[in-house]
Amino acid sequence: MVDKNLVLLNLLQELGWSQSRLARRLNEALGAGYVSRSTVAEWVNQERVPRDPVPTVVAHVLSEELERTVTLDELWKGRAKRSQLWLSAFDGMAGPWCHSGTVRALECWHEHGEAVLDFNHRTFFPVWGDALVGPALSYLEHSVTPLQLVQSRNWARDGRIITASMTNIASVVVERMRRLDDAEGGSLENLRFVHQYFLSIGQQMRSGDAANGAVLRELFRLWMSLCQIAGWMAYDAEEHGLAQRYYYSGLRAAHSIGDRSYGAYLLAALTHQAIYRRKAREARALVDVTVRAAKDGPLALRSLVSGLVAHTEALEGNAYGFETNMATAQDLMEQPDALENRPVWLYWFGPVQSRVHRGHGLLTLVRATQAPQHRLVEAARLLAPNCAVDDAHFPREALYNRVWLARSHIWRGDIDTALHTALPTLAPSAVRSPRSVAQLRILDTELAAHPAARSTSQLHGFHHQLQNLLRAPGN
Repeated sequence: MVDKNLVLLNLLQELGWSQSRLARRLNEALGAGYVSRSTVAEWVNQERVPRDPVPTVVAHVLSEELERTVTLDELWKGRAKRSQLWLSAFDGMAGPWCHSGTVRALECWHEHGEAVLDFNHRTFFPVWGDALVGPALSYLEHSVTPLQLVQSRNWARDGRIITASMTNIASVVVERMRRLDDAEGGSLENLRFVHQYFLSIGQQMRSGDAANGAVLRELFRLWMSLCQIAGWMAYDAEEHGLAQRYYYSGLRAAHSIGDRSYGAYLLAALTHQAIYRRKAREARALVDVTVRAAKDGPLALRSLVSGLVAHTEALEGNAYGFETNMATAQDLMEQPDALENRPVWLYWFGPVQSRVHRGHGLLTLVRATQAPQHRLVEAARLLAPNCAVDDAHFPREALYNRVWLARSHIWRGDIDTALHTALPTLAPSAVRSPRSVAQLRILDTELAAHPAARSTSQLHGFHHQLQNLLRAPGN
């Protein structure tokens, strides 16, 4: 008699999952058709061990859904090896909070840097729970040590010295990359482009060829900025583990140069990601750390962080907490020098964006609590002015806002307005944002499921156009 894999069977029962559902979730990660329901049945009923990297992927998927660690040994009784291509977001990144720890993070990127986004590339799983929150707390609790210039003695002979003039040029390029993200979003093509520059700056940091301590510090600042830009692009590309890896690397660099405000900005990005993935426990823990990191920061940063606290309250269904913290965010933004004293990297955040954040927070609150209709009306009012299809400055966010505006109309039962709002998002555009495409897929599903939409001829036209968009290169 063939033994069953009782561990896998019991975990599926705990989740309330069928074998088909596990197959679907694995195919979302591995690619359509990679795993069939009958294959999962063989794992459960015959104790068969799948080929690499499937055991690692199964353990990750179950760990994420159960919100606790499920190990390979637990699942496969020591008969499966850990994949070398599917790794945890922070794999190999552990180290002290000092210059050597940052150098270790650099080395991790450069050991397999070219294999992150190309064929047979390494895939990084997002981490949640203590694995995510622990490093954030560790960052906050370790004091800054002075950044030391580690000077190579070869530069005088071979002329490889890195000067302030070079880093000045690099700084301009990095800021242009921020605008690339604003305009087009996190397509894999854009992410590959930024990643190559990220590796280049990292190599200059490793070389020890900085002309002096100020140049070395500037290299760290540039790399830290690229961590945030690439992290946001990866998040927008729905590459969430990779995004966490960039953000965590940026925290290391921020710590090395003692830039607590930028560290808070990176923690805010991790919090935003947790909210987007609806990880309420992680969002709460991260936002608490972010508040502490930002407490002495610029007013605009503290306003941004207060808005994230509000959004976390909304995710937890706390309407009072949401309103209280949004009021704090608004008060901070209305201070006389809030805009004038913004850091250059916070150029995009002001009163308009604060209102957009409130709109998205209201939609989160509606989803968490079935809040009354007036909240949907207010959310639509806040989002509508910021979703123009021809937005010249932030077209990626405008498209994303428009999709959510359409979804808010569905929730109000106004299918015609929802379709009228959604159709322009399918027009040809330079924006290629997988995060927006993912929301379009959800929008399509919500439209099809709504009773009022079943006899709407426009719905069929929208669905057909969306399928054409999804089949286009880059999607």
